[in-house]
Amino acid sequence: MVEVLGKPILEHELASLQQVGVDHCVIVVGYLCELVRERFGAMFGDMRLTYVTNEEHLKTNNIYSLWLARHLLADDILLLDGDLLFEPELITDLMGQPHADAAVVEAFQPFMNGTVILSEHGVATSLVLGANQSAGFRYNDALKTVNIYKISQGTMREHFLPKLDWFVTEGLTEQFYEAVLAGLISEGKIQLGVHQTGNRRWIEVDTKEDLANAEDLFTTVQL
Repeated sequence: MVEVLGKPILEHELASLQQVGVDHCVIVVGYLCELVRERFGAMFGDMRLTYVTNEEHLKTNNIYSLWLARHLLADDILLLDGDLLFEPELITDLMGQPHADAAVVEAFQPFMNGTVILSEHGVATSLVLGANQSAGFRYNDALKTVNIYKISQGTMREHFLPKLDWFVTEGLTEQFYEAVLAGLISEGKIQLGVHQTGNRRWIEVDTKEDLANAEDLFTTVQL
């Protein structure tokens, strides 16, 4: 419920999703779950909201949160984190991307960290989580994930959800959900397109510094 420009980040995200035509949004909540439910209710404009509660949010990571919502995901979906600010057009661009499955990315910069993608001809050849980036990892051609993905119904049902279930069954609930995508790419079960942000603005808000940067970045942009 951290605010940027007078509104919670989640509210900015919901507004962006509604603006591009999303009609149903599933929100996995944990910390401050009741506050989130009370703030946004069952509808955001004409977009239906469904809540799933992760009671184990202190012990698990987002792979488990996503698994809890698995019964709601057997469709074409947009998958994104709840700490992002972005121009709505970024979603429009992603939805128009020719690949059925795709990730929003940006060329890696020294100040960035976290999951990266290596690609050839616009398709991911590997997805490398931060924990797997050794001291000698070459970032020259790396693309930073923005944590916005589109995943097709076919991929969700045939590959993503079974792989997600495998991770949880194996007790790997402290992983990031990107581990599922990394596995599917390495096994050749998914062709994940990479969509560059171009001139679209975005930021992930993890720190006080990020929060200040977000205020500066979006002061002149209509969210």
